[in-house]
Amino acid sequence: MKLKFIGSSDSAGIPVTNCSCAICSEYRKENRKNLSTCAYLELDNSYILFDAGDDSISSFFDLKELKALFLTHFHADHCMGLLRLRYSKTPIVCYHPSDKEGFSDLFKHKHSIEYKELKAFEEKILGNLTITSLPLKHSKNCFGYLIESSNKTVAYLTDCAALPSSTLEFLKTKEIDYAFIDACYDETKSSGNHLNYLQASAILEQLEVKNGFLIHGGHETLEYIKNSGVKLKYRYVVDNEEFNL
Repeated sequence: MKLKFIGSSDSAGIPVTNCSCAICSEYRKENRKNLSTCAYLELDNSYILFDAGDDSISSFFDLKELKALFLTHFHADHCMGLLRLRYSKTPIVCYHPSDKEGFSDLFKHKHSIEYKELKAFEEKILGNLTITSLPLKHSKNCFGYLIESSNKTVAYLTDCAALPSSTLEFLKTKEIDYAFIDACYDETKSSGNHLNYLQASAILEQLEVKNGFLIHGGHETLEYIKNSGVKLKYRYVVDNEEFNL
């Protein structure tokens, strides 16, 4: 089983339009790009997608079996890819938190997408995987997801400004092999929607994860790290990085 990040950035992505900061300039020079955070699990002959924020995502799954899509929330940078994925010639099941509005006209014109609302801590069993929804603190109803196989446990935790106590206590009962957590900001910033890297690192410490990683970091955060020389205990996932689980 393999987990690959199509993107690991914030909503602006990298490089940012008309930005000449060191990070964006480096990405242009190396002909790289980092999309908004989303990832997929590659199984034997099928895929499970976590978030779908860019319309190019549909090309990743052309002529491949997309078993399911687990959406964290209905902000554009996590669901805009559904505007194209919905025209798939085969059905796609999309699990998501409660949201009456959704995004754009996705609920009105569902096409091939079958939307299935999840409750907090609801388990879905797909083959030998159990995927559990985890409430997160964000400006919209938002779920992270715990992915459990027979020998690996993975936590995907974005977007969030905190983990509710119920989620924190639930995760403490698990032996987490890999955790990927929102760390949108550097240590000088905080908000009610996202964690900074110090806050995110503290949560990884609390959970005693075996392997912890930061995600959803934008160009300003990465530039701050580069310029300040700060040494992080947990590093940021880079564009197109994959993990063999």
